[in-house]
Amino acid sequence: MLDLIVRYLHEAMIPFRLSSYPSMEHLPKAVQPLPKHAVLVESQIVLIGDKLALLCFVASDQVDLSALANELDAAVIDATEDDLPEALKRGGAPPPLGQLFGLPVIVDERVTRAGSVVFQPFGESDFVELPYDDYARQEQPRVASFVRAGELPEHAGASTGVPAG
Repeated sequence: MLDLIVRYLHEAMIPFRLSSYPSMEHLPKAVQPLPKHAVLVESQIVLIGDKLALLCFVASDQVDLSALANELDAAVIDATEDDLPEALKRGGAPPPLGQLFGLPVIVDERVTRAGSVVFQPFGESDFVELPYDDYARQEQPRVASFVRAGELPEHAGASTGVPAG
């Protein structure tokens, strides 16, 4: 998959940075900082009606298929492995490069505010960074609002609602 992605980006003349931070130790996992003005994105393939599409969204968000269905005025469901093109049946999340696989791309509006998008197509220690404007020029995404932010984590000092006393 690496050679396919690199070839695709080179042929499209999209500047990118491929970074790898391998670790000899599996635990604890090391966290790598994202570049300033960049956002880590994930992607998901869905069926809109009977056509496949690739969603691109901020990694910390959760896709709300109902919200997307309302915005598109169409039925939206998760794609199954049987629905996927052969190149995407390898398992794991696909890279957010829908045009590489002949799929239209729908980007959540939060992604459009970033200077760069970063994705991890090969594992937790490998990163590909692309300027968002170049990504959008190549992928020609439709912009929609289809995510909901996750819940705030429980805080040890949070109030239980019971007055102290």
